[in-house]
Amino acid sequence: MRPLSLFVFFLIVLSNSLLFAHTELQEVWEPQVAGRFYSENENVLKGQINTFFKNIPEQPDKGKPLAVISPHAGYQYSGQVAAYGYKSIKGYEFTRVILLSPSHFSSGKRFRGVSILKTKNFKTPLGLITVDQEACNYLLTFAKGSSPTAPQKTTTLFGSYEGAYSGEHSLETQLPFLQLSLGNFTLVPIMVGILVDDDFDQIAHAIRPLLNDKTLVVVSSDFTHYGEGYGYVPFKTNIEKNIKALDYGAFEKILSKDFHGLRTYRKETGINTCGIIPIALLLKLLPENAQGEILNYDTSGRQSNNFSFSVSYASILFTKLPETKSGHYIPPLDSSEKHPPFSLTSEEKIRLLSLARNTLQTYTRTGIPPDLTPIERTVTPKLKKNYGVFVTLKKYGELRGCMGYVLPKRALFQGVVENTIKSSSGDCRFNPVEAQEISDIIIEISVLSELKKINKPVDFLLGKEGILIRKGLAHAVFLPQIAIEEGWGKIDTLRHLCQKAGLPKDAWKDDRMEFYVFTTNVFNEVDTI
Repeated sequence: MRPLSLFVFFLIVLSNSLLFAHTELQEVWEPQVAGRFYSENENVLKGQINTFFKNIPEQPDKGKPLAVISPHAGYQYSGQVAAYGYKSIKGYEFTRVILLSPSHFSSGKRFRGVSILKTKNFKTPLGLITVDQEACNYLLTFAKGSSPTAPQKTTTLFGSYEGAYSGEHSLETQLPFLQLSLGNFTLVPIMVGILVDDDFDQIAHAIRPLLNDKTLVVVSSDFTHYGEGYGYVPFKTNIEKNIKALDYGAFEKILSKDFHGLRTYRKETGINTCGIIPIALLLKLLPENAQGEILNYDTSGRQSNNFSFSVSYASILFTKLPETKSGHYIPPLDSSEKHPPFSLTSEEKIRLLSLARNTLQTYTRTGIPPDLTPIERTVTPKLKKNYGVFVTLKKYGELRGCMGYVLPKRALFQGVVENTIKSSSGDCRFNPVEAQEISDIIIEISVLSELKKINKPVDFLLGKEGILIRKGLAHAVFLPQIAIEEGWGKIDTLRHLCQKAGLPKDAWKDDRMEFYVFTTNVFNEVDTI
C-alpha cells in the first residue's frame, strides 16, 4: 500500500473510533455559521427569506413532495435558488424532516458512515427546532442485518460524532428555510461521511421505515465547484457553457434515479458535487413512482460575471404522483370525464405561441417563469380548460426539445408555460437552451384530444393519430407527426414505441399491451404568426 493510501485508510479507521466515542445528550446545539452564511438577526433573516419567496411566481401543483435537494452556500449566493424548493413544500403538513448533509471535514477528520448529533434541539435566530429523539435513537441502535423493529446491536455505520457538526454549514443553512416553510416540525439531523460498497443499502434500509406521508427528506448539496482554488479545472474555454453541461449531466442521472449512473458519471468527469454521497443515498430511498424536476438553477460565476471561480446551485424537487415510472406521469386512462371537441381561433393560437415565446425568453435568461396571475386575466375561457399539450422546440429544422403530457392535467395556457420550460431545460436528451439560441428556435404547440382505446395495435391512422402504448407501468407515446417525419410505417412506429418504453421492440404483440390513440391540433410560429 502506498504511503498516501495508507494515510487515507488510517484517517477513515481513526475517525470510526471517534465517531462512536461516548457523547452526552446536549440540551441545545448553538448556531455555527449565523452571521456568516446568513443573518444572525431574526427580523433581517425572516425578511430576506420571505423576499426570496415573493420573487418566485406561483407554480402549478406538482404533486405530493417527497424530497428536496437544496444548495447550502451563503444566502446572498444560493438563497434564491434554495427558496424554490422550500416554497414548493409550503402548505403540506410535514411533521418531521430527515436532513441528509455532507460533511466538509471542517475539523480535518474524515469518517465512514453517518453521524447523528446527540442534542435535544438545534437553535437558529428564528428559534429552536426539536430533534426527533425516538427516530435518532432508533437509527443509532440499528444493527446491520437486524430487523428494523428489533435492532440488536450498534452498526459501525451509525454514530454520534460532534466534530462533523462543529463549524459545519451544510445542515445548518437549511434550517431557517425549513422553519419558515413548515412551522413546527421535528428534525432527524444526519451528517453523511464516506460511504462505500453496500453502505448505501445498509443505511437506506435503516432510514426507510421512518419514511411516511408526514416526513420530508431534504438533501443539502451544491454542485460543480470550478476553479484553481477548488482544484478542479476540467476545461478552460466556454467555461459557463461547459459548467452547465457538466451539471445537467449529473441532473439527468439524478432525475432518472440512476444510482449507479450517478456514481459512474462522477468517476468519468471528476465532478466535485459536495453532496453527491447524500444525493446517491437519496436515490436509494426514493420510491419507483417518484418524479423529479429542476425548479431553479444558477451559478456564482453568473452572479459575479467571473467564472475563474464558480459554484453551481440547484433546487430539485421529487414528488409522488399516481401511477408513475422513471419520473414520467401516467394518469389513469379509464376516466369517464369527457371534454368537448377542441378547436382554437387563430387569435388563440397566436396568444399561446406568444406566451410560449415569452416564457422561453424569460426563463432562459433569468431562470424564473413568467407570473401567471396577470396572464390568466387576459386569456379566453377556452384557454383555461384542461387539455393535454406538448411543446416542441426546433432549431434549424432539428429537434431541440419536446415535453408535454397526454391527458388533461393543467389549464391549457398553464400547460404551454410549464412545457415550454421543460422542453428548454428539462429534456434530458439535450443541454438546456441558451440565450443566444432563442432567435434560431421555432416553437410548435400540439394540443391533444381525449384518448380512445383501440383493440388492435394497427388500428391507428398513420400520421393523423398519435398513439400511446401501455403495459403495466411501462409506457410511451408518439405524436401523430413523428411517424411521418421519421418515414416509419405502422410496424416501425410500434417497434420504436416499445423501445422508447424500455420494452423489447416486438412487445407490441403481447396480449397484455394496451393501445390508445388521439388527435392533435398542431400549430407553429412559421405557419401561424
